[in-house]
Order: sequence, then C-alpha cells, then structure tokens
Amino acid sequence: MLDIKYMLEITPSLLSVLHVTLIILIASSTLGLGLSILVTAIRIKKVKYLSKVMDLFISFTRSVPIVLQLFLMYYGFPFLLSMIGIHINDFSAAVATVLALTLYNAGYLSEVLRPAYLAVEKGQHEAADGLGYTPFQKFTRIIAPQVIPIALPGWGNALVYLIHDTSLIFTIGVADIMGVANTLVSSSYGAHQIEIYLTIALLFWAITVSADTMVRIFEKKAAKYNLSNGFAPKKKAKRKMRILVQKGV
Repeated sequence: MLDIKYMLEITPSLLSVLHVTLIILIASSTLGLGLSILVTAIRIKKVKYLSKVMDLFISFTRSVPIVLQLFLMYYGFPFLLSMIGIHINDFSAAVATVLALTLYNAGYLSEVLRPAYLAVEKGQHEAADGLGYTPFQKFTRIIAPQVIPIALPGWGNALVYLIHDTSLIFTIGVADIMGVANTLVSSSYGAHQIEIYLTIALLFWAITVSADTMVRIFEKKAAKYNLSNGFAPKKKAKRKMRILVQKGV
C-alpha cells in the first residue's frame, strides 16, 4: 500500500534542493536561447566556414544523448583545456551541467528559430528596406514580431525537454532532486522506492505545468498585441508598408 505519510515526510528534503534544479534550468535555458540566436544568424547569413561548423554543432548536439554530453563536458572539457596549457583543478559539476545543457538547448532551438525566420515573407524584408529602416529597426519592428509567435510553441517544447533533461544531472555529482532521491532510496534500503519516485514525478509535473502555462501566457500576449502583423508604431508606416508589399517592392 502506498505510504502517503512517508511521501509528505520526504517532500521538504526534496524541496530543499529544488532551487538547484531551477537555477540550472533558468541559466541553461537563457544562455541557450542567446546562443541559439547567434547560431541561427550565422546559418541564415551563411557565414563562410562558420556556417558549416554550426551545422556540425547542431548535428552533434541533436544526435548524442544528453547524458553523454554531460559526461563529455565534465570529464572531457578540462582535458581539452589541459592540452593547451590551461589546467582546472576543481571543475564544478554545476558549471559543467549549465554548459552542457546550454549547448544542447542552443542546438535544438536553432532548428526552431531558423524555420521561423525563413517563414517571414521576402516582401516584408524588401518593404522594410523600402521604408529606409536600419537593420536593427527592421529586425525589432518587422522580423522579430513575426518570428516570435511562430517560434513560441517550439521554444515551449524545448523548455519542457530541458526540464526532463535536468533529471540526469545527478549522474555527474550535482546534488539535485534526483541526487537526494538516490540517497533516500539507499537509506531506506529500497523499501520506499515507489513513494520516492512518485513524489519526484509530481514535482517535475508541477514544474513542467508551470513552464507550459508561462509559454501559453506568452502566446496569448503575442496574439493580443497582434505581433504577427508587425510592430511599426505608426499607422502611416504600416499603410505604406502594405502598399510596398502589394506592389512587390
């Protein structure tokens, strides 16, 4: 019979390290998004040599299991640095985790952002140029407001996958929820495995539902402000742009 009382007793212990999982999640998702934008820009602009390197990077991060990427980062990265004369005596498992998850997330998100960017009609780019927009104005007022609604669902999926992947970070010694769970299983000699893992499942469920709710709020905001129609603040500029697009400028 399921021991609900025991589940309630271990919940504080699990919650005491929840911040570790959340900090790693927030850091890797934020850095991953920033890196993915850079990778996507290099691939779209077809920067010589670099675009090929980025293709290899994405292929690797999407093909190799995340647990192996964690091991390679934690054990392999210090070794590579030592080959060029940089020696790290105490490489933090938490830092290795953030780096590995950031690279993994960036590779996935790049495949979300690239098609979202390419979905913007060519006429929108030409119309923005016809209005005399600078590259920054064109991106912030025309391109980004159309890319964001397209990319949001994919970004939400990437965030959910990243939440799932944080359950593996204990394999390189990070004291997170799963690390505490293994300690609890050992201390109880396996007598309460079901209760322990069920409690963790409920915690991850809560985190995932919260993240999914946040993404849905962003999607509603995008629909509310009608971002897919651009963000040119002046009606005259919008009207002129529509005319330019219709004329095929």
